[in-house]
Amino acid sequence: MNPISVASLLILSLVYPLHAEDPKEVFINVDNSYFKSHEKLHFASGSNLTLECASSVQGSQSPISYKWYITNQPYSSDTANRKEVSTKRVYSVTAQAAHSGYYMCFINTTEGYAVFTPAIHVIVEYFDVETKVLKKTIEPYTKVSVLACSTISANPTPNVRWLKDGVGIDILNLERNIMKVTGKVLDKIYNIKVNDLIILNYDDKYTGVYSCETEAKGTLFKGRKKVAYSYTVQTAASTNPMQDNTTNILFIDDGGRPNIGDAITLRCGASGYPTPSYVWQDVSNNALQTSDRFKVYQTKLIVKSVQGTDDDAEYKCRAESGDNGQTEPVRIQLSVQSPEFNSTMANSEYNIPGANVTVNLALKSTRSSASTTLLWNGRDLGNFGDRGELTYNQTSNTLTILNIKKNASGVFQGVIYNEAGMQTQFKTVVIRDAQPAAVAHTTKSNVDITVKGNTIHSVRGANFTMECEGSGNPTPKDITIDVPDQSNAKNFLEKVNQDGKYIGRLLIDSVTESYAGSYNCCTYNFVNGQRYDACVGITLAVEEKVQVTQNSPDEDYSLVIGSQVYGTKGYPLTAECKATGLPRPSINITRPNQCGTVSTITKSNDLEFIDNAIIRVQYAKDTGCITDSFKCCGKNEIQGIEYDDCYSVTISFVEQQKPNSVLIENNGAIASDTGLISVNSNLDLNCSAKSFPEAEFSWVYKKSDADSTKWTTPDYTVFQVTTTKSKGFTFSRLMTIGLAGDHLSSVDGEKYDFRCTAKNIFGEATQIKTFQINQNTSNQVSSSVYLGIGIFLFFLALIIILVMYIFFLISSGKKNKSELGCMECVVCQCCEPKPEPSDGKDSVYAEKIYQMKKVDLYPEMKQITFDDDEFDRTNTVIFNPSSEFVEDRMFTMNTAAFKDPDIV
Repeated sequence: MNPISVASLLILSLVYPLHAEDPKEVFINVDNSYFKSHEKLHFASGSNLTLECASSVQGSQSPISYKWYITNQPYSSDTANRKEVSTKRVYSVTAQAAHSGYYMCFINTTEGYAVFTPAIHVIVEYFDVETKVLKKTIEPYTKVSVLACSTISANPTPNVRWLKDGVGIDILNLERNIMKVTGKVLDKIYNIKVNDLIILNYDDKYTGVYSCETEAKGTLFKGRKKVAYSYTVQTAASTNPMQDNTTNILFIDDGGRPNIGDAITLRCGASGYPTPSYVWQDVSNNALQTSDRFKVYQTKLIVKSVQGTDDDAEYKCRAESGDNGQTEPVRIQLSVQSPEFNSTMANSEYNIPGANVTVNLALKSTRSSASTTLLWNGRDLGNFGDRGELTYNQTSNTLTILNIKKNASGVFQGVIYNEAGMQTQFKTVVIRDAQPAAVAHTTKSNVDITVKGNTIHSVRGANFTMECEGSGNPTPKDITIDVPDQSNAKNFLEKVNQDGKYIGRLLIDSVTESYAGSYNCCTYNFVNGQRYDACVGITLAVEEKVQVTQNSPDEDYSLVIGSQVYGTKGYPLTAECKATGLPRPSINITRPNQCGTVSTITKSNDLEFIDNAIIRVQYAKDTGCITDSFKCCGKNEIQGIEYDDCYSVTISFVEQQKPNSVLIENNGAIASDTGLISVNSNLDLNCSAKSFPEAEFSWVYKKSDADSTKWTTPDYTVFQVTTTKSKGFTFSRLMTIGLAGDHLSSVDGEKYDFRCTAKNIFGEATQIKTFQINQNTSNQVSSSVYLGIGIFLFFLALIIILVMYIFFLISSGKKNKSELGCMECVVCQCCEPKPEPSDGKDSVYAEKIYQMKKVDLYPEMKQITFDDDEFDRTNTVIFNPSSEFVEDRMFTMNTAAFKDPDIV
């Protein structure tokens, strides 16, 4: 069930559940934080305190009862110390001081299963201190005068500090006469309480203003300060001499509960006349002196570092006044450690009548003693009766039930506690008739997998957990999942024994086809000495929709760009397309021509889960085809649904061409001078070459005045090269990583030769270009830059003026040549109407001659060859003979790119 959310506190005690079918663990949820042991929670007075004892009990035939208890200690086995505050599942109050305490919920089902939740320590905090201003008149020689500061409206009890005239009393050097009461009060005469201030043997020098300053502790108000009491102390007009001079120890303080290594201060305060002096003694009555272990004052003894049980001992404070004195023991007691368990026991056990059941509390040994209580369904074990023979081993904290009866089903709970806290563990024991082992496939579908019965359909790359569950009574002893030999999942099996079932969870990470196959999940148990085995087969099918892609190899005599494959005339060519998918798809090819030899390729071992099929078309070196195309289509079926995909490939054969027209250009040129390299910018050179197949490039460089053999290959940790290929052209770009001056000479005027070599299967070509290092290029070229800009702007202005003048002539109505004067030759055509085109020689189309190289598109394809200055070699042009070229210049192109639009 879903927990109810509240603003201040939500305690959710879950018993999963408390009946004989599905017992699980008890825990507490406070604002969605889970606790299995005693915890402190702080709430402001006046806030909403809601405690919900909710259970996920399923299958119970009657309502579940709930009881909330509050105690003043972590746990008490005495029911008289528990106060029942509610019999409802939800207990809600407005938090007040009385609501501070330890809360436990008792959950009980009609079937008899019952359990206590761990204790939660609720502390209701408030700090409502109001200053009280009082006057105090004290007679001289008064033996004990008390300034009260014990009644303070705050929880937890705040820290208290006394000041005299604004100065802390601990630095007034009056510790024997003015002292704050701490620890344990022994006085039975003066009504002294902790945090009060006492003044001993009063005289005039003790007059002044005494303030009791409080500082909040806890968590909600921590650090807030307020003066609770302010006393103006004055002397009464009396000189009565001291009548009683006996020595009495008024209080002792053991300093609290230190941890090992802590420093601790012991205190002692006494009355007497004259003012008592103090002696601190060890257990053997030897007087203690300041040393490396102790620091001795009058009213206090400081143990510098508590060293284990040696200091967990009794010291003595002796106060002496005149001829009499008094001695009181002050014992150091180390802090109490909360009890702990060594391990968490299995929270449930299913068994059969007559079995022996063990409940091991696994109590952890600590230096602090703890009490242990064993419960059965929330009651003392004395109520267990004849349901089995109980034996408890106090050394191992183990409870054994021999020859357990069927009516002994219930929650066995161990509670260990002391003043520092409480811990509880329990085991739900279900006794029922024997049941041989069984196993079921329990994997759940998600976005990546679909589970149908004992078959898992998974996409490639999925992450999921294959799960199977073994059941039976007694609970199965083990569970295994056998995986296919080729699977990588065999080492990722998690086994969980819970709720009377043994669960196997196999992590499947990043599914590949190697994971596909049959998995076998098995478990077993013993019933009356006989072993029963059970197995279930699980099939993992790895699936992926078919996808068809280009798969042609890019070889020495060929080039693949997208769906286009270029081959070299006179050399064989292989073109391929690939269908990928799981299950492996079928593939077929359609093509208009019968060029080349077609083959279908798959792996030879079909028992493996191979995910692809390939169509390969091989063209012989003497093929008669200049161009070709084909389409590959693949198909597969996943969970009864058929999927298909297609891809088209185009083939063209090109004349071989060794590298030529190698050209080095300076992309980092300074202004218009491409021969300069600035030391303050990157070196950026580009080398291009024409060839087919495309060329590979290499770079070397040297100083121009160096020997012709002293070429250096660039260090590619400081230089970088990028290559761009297209049909017929290749470009290589050489750049420095950082400034050119960092890797070349920084001497102004120094010259370097760079050599670029382009090479393919048919040959190579080289260009060498010289560049000059320049340090102040920006100053040298700025004048030429400005001059060029100036000339350009001048001519631009002339053109604008001329256009404006022509517009003026036209708009002014001057239409005849005689009216235009010197502008006749420029604008004459604007003045005279043009004749209409005729069907004869005067047609506008007759003024331009278009040259056309035409081939038939069908049934035969032919190649068109253009000169380099006519055609960008990245494309092939094919025309449709059915186009009416004269009228509309319609034509069909396969990504044509002409350099001269007049050449068709």
